[in-house]
Amino acid sequence: MQTITIVSSWFGPDTVGGAETQARQLAQAIQGQGAAVEVWTTTGRDSFAPLTAYYREGTDSLDGIPIRRFPLTPPASDPYIPSVVVQRAHMLPTLPDFPDHERRLLASLVSSDALLEAIATKPTGRQFLFMPYPFPTSFWGTLLAGERANLLPCLHDEPYARYSTYRWMFRHARRILFNSAAERDLARWLYDLTDDQVVVAGEGIDLTSRGDGARFRERHQLHGPLLLYVGRRDESKNIPLLLSYIREYWARRGPSFTLMLIGRDELDLPPALEEVVLDLGYCDAAEKHDAYAAADVFINPSTYESFSIVLMEAWLQETAALVHADCAVTREAAETSQGGLSFHDFGEFAAALDLLLANVSLRQALGRNGRTYVLDTCRWETVAQRTITALLSNIDEVLV
Repeated sequence: MQTITIVSSWFGPDTVGGAETQARQLAQAIQGQGAAVEVWTTTGRDSFAPLTAYYREGTDSLDGIPIRRFPLTPPASDPYIPSVVVQRAHMLPTLPDFPDHERRLLASLVSSDALLEAIATKPTGRQFLFMPYPFPTSFWGTLLAGERANLLPCLHDEPYARYSTYRWMFRHARRILFNSAAERDLARWLYDLTDDQVVVAGEGIDLTSRGDGARFRERHQLHGPLLLYVGRRDESKNIPLLLSYIREYWARRGPSFTLMLIGRDELDLPPALEEVVLDLGYCDAAEKHDAYAAADVFINPSTYESFSIVLMEAWLQETAALVHADCAVTREAAETSQGGLSFHDFGEFAAALDLLLANVSLRQALGRNGRTYVLDTCRWETVAQRTITALLSNIDEVLV
């Protein structure tokens, strides 16, 4: 039996991050479909923790998934080629002369030379699935794994995606699994991929959660229209833009609504917004789903997404959505599902909120459409089957 080996820089019960959450849930779903799966990762916790060993080196398991943990290799300030690559240079494809700043980026990210050494042995009977795309474990791992290298990139339309290092990596992967059609289209535009390389496997979420909006409003003594954002509170998710738009909207419309924010990160909230913004900080799953159900509109201003778990979670609770039109992934989801509206600028943002907050029946219709879309497209069983088929089909062609 072939084993699917997921390679991620971080993996554990305390690990946070969208791609890392996806790795955990995907591994469980693959195992649930009867396929053999394991995870190779480092001893680190995640990108938000110090670069020290958080988990014990060696074998481990999580929810029945076998894990091999390798020691961290700290980032370097100068371009760095792992020793295992240098030693096997005569056996590997010749790499182009990548620009210095691109090689420096790879060197500046956390890796594991020991993990790469294990990949280089190319143990038979396994297909590697590297995720997400920017990390050295994905780039050097793709080089070392050769015909057993597959990517689940979680690709965003960002400057790094245009680097020649990543173009080389994408073009040399056997299969590339995408979370959405818009993500696939971006990759095909950037890297000129072949038809047999690309698969839209999708991403799943827990479809069993049902929030209680009335309970949430009563618990927090909330009244009137509620807007909600869930996720990281930094520039990569466009939070400064959201807060500036909310401040302007509030100045024009008056204190007739509350913006709720949920997330782990510290938030430097301008004092002028304290009257209209409720920072709930980190919430457990039950509280979060109650918040989704309580909200009148869920707002995702991010332009860097390959899927958006939080958007799907909001739709699962039948909450209408408002997304940034410059994000092809969330805009496509909103248009396909008819579960939300999109905005390019403040004028469109304000007009959309005016319409949504004034029209209960519209919000309800959008929310129902969103829930139907999620139930139809976000089942982990289906995602796992697509992933298994993509990685293990035509396997005889790549076994040596």
